[in-house]
Amino acid sequence: MTEEPATVRDACATLLEKTAQTLQLGASGTEFVATFRAMTDHWGDARPHDLPLSDVSPDGSPVEYAVDLDGDAPALQFAIEPLTAGVPARDPGAARALMPLLAERYGTGAARWSAVADRLLPDDAYGPHVSMYGAEVRSGAPIRFKVWFYLDVNGPDGVFDLLYTALDRMGARHLWPVVQAHVHRAGYDVPFLLSLDLADDPAARVKVYFRHFAADADEVAAVLKAYPGFEPGEVRAFCRTMTDGRRHFSVQPPVTCVSLFDAQTLERPAATLYIPLWTYAEHDGEVRQRVHRALAAHPQALRRYDSVLAGIAHRGLDAGTGIHNYISWQPGRSRPRVKVYLSPEMHDVNPPPLGVSQQDHLGGRPTATGRTE
Repeated sequence: MTEEPATVRDACATLLEKTAQTLQLGASGTEFVATFRAMTDHWGDARPHDLPLSDVSPDGSPVEYAVDLDGDAPALQFAIEPLTAGVPARDPGAARALMPLLAERYGTGAARWSAVADRLLPDDAYGPHVSMYGAEVRSGAPIRFKVWFYLDVNGPDGVFDLLYTALDRMGARHLWPVVQAHVHRAGYDVPFLLSLDLADDPAARVKVYFRHFAADADEVAAVLKAYPGFEPGEVRAFCRTMTDGRRHFSVQPPVTCVSLFDAQTLERPAATLYIPLWTYAEHDGEVRQRVHRALAAHPQALRRYDSVLAGIAHRGLDAGTGIHNYISWQPGRSRPRVKVYLSPEMHDVNPPPLGVSQQDHLGGRPTATGRTE
């Protein structure tokens, strides 16, 4: 008799619990796993192939785990896509229903979400996905919640207009020049996600994520050099370490994120660099070697990374790519801030560029016109 596979919810909660234990999060980790279960209750008893393919992880898994590799108080994050079995991922029903649950059960702030949800969660979305939700915890600290909205729901030529409208509705139209300044190559530096911290707090972050199509390491460094700490030589070196010396991101675009909130203090906004890890290596073992090279001067970070990876990987690392999604990098005062993003890999190994759920939609082409003035 063939054993029935675990539900998506149970399998992913088990990995999250194991990771929380590895990071010694204690009671905070236990609460975090319970929060994950509450946020994914709408998945019900769905098995991996019952749900539509997700964009959260490149293989189509609807979950991603992220771990801070620096500092003495590790942070653990998960991202999920609200999905319903038998319903296309672009349907906004599950995404709309999740926000009231978070507000009622956890007291999350809904003001900004409410200001933009009718435009960012339309009934007739153009793209295959509309949103992701996530949470993050540190030991002894309250759980923080966030949402990511896809900006192509009105089509590729509507992303800038939609982003402008969203900022205007949140009372942040004055931050539009920050978006403009981040676009160095019109049509190639493309905003694709808007994220909001779900807190009614002046310090709650608003972030915009950009893909940089057909970029090389020099062009990525040029985008980031406007932000404090991003020395072009260090950016280029990190890009090349994580891609095994490649200069051009010819297959999969790198991603940068700019935090708009910091601009309100009249300082330059914080930025983050994300390097895709599933398309520039033969297998996850190679990716691990590159992480070790990048963090060779930080043994505590490497120990944390290896422990977490061992708990999430369910196959040999040399069997293909797909466990590692991204690695993010920010400069720090004494050491860089690095976070690794990992997949439960509930579908096939070796996911294609842009992910299995996006490859036909995006096709690797740079796009996005509209408002840039």
